[in-house]
Amino acid sequence: MGRRKKIEDGDLLSVARGVFSERGLVGSSKLIAERAGVSEAALFQRFGTRDKLFFASMMPPSFAAEEVVARAASEAGTPRDALQIIAKRSLVFFREVIGVALVLMSHPSFDMTDIARKHGGENPGARLIAALSLWLGDESVAGRVHCPDPQASADLIVAALHSVVLFEHLGIYDKAAGDARALAAIDAIWPALEIRS
Repeated sequence: MGRRKKIEDGDLLSVARGVFSERGLVGSSKLIAERAGVSEAALFQRFGTRDKLFFASMMPPSFAAEEVVARAASEAGTPRDALQIIAKRSLVFFREVIGVALVLMSHPSFDMTDIARKHGGENPGARLIAALSLWLGDESVAGRVHCPDPQASADLIVAALHSVVLFEHLGIYDKAAGDARALAAIDAIWPALEIRS
């Protein structure tokens, strides 16, 4: 019988993610092992190579986009309120994923199709666009919004939210300003969607 693990794989991946997020591709297996309280050999026994450890630790989280959109629609009194709820919840996801994605995309072996495959075949951001597009189309058919091109509207909304978080990473906004800018983006887009009598 083998020795018990001192640290669970999930905790080890969390440590590795911290090191890679902090140091990028130069984050060393030695530093990861040190911070995790294990030997480098233990890292390689579990993950095989540094690249496998890198990709396992930097895997973006899943995002239940369809659920986020459906819940916002059921909780909100108006489509505009729903868009603001979707914006706030999407910011949480983008804040978690964009910093990781920037490091992940810097790896020479990065391939988005591998990431998508691990998320059920679709990019989580693309799922948000699809769910938002479908909801906007349904709202348009029901006469609650004016949306001749739900896909373009969803693209614009998701791009605005994504950009807010990217601007936070670039130091243009802090988190509080980012929250305000995301809601301002919805307010700026809303007049194009609003039903006029």
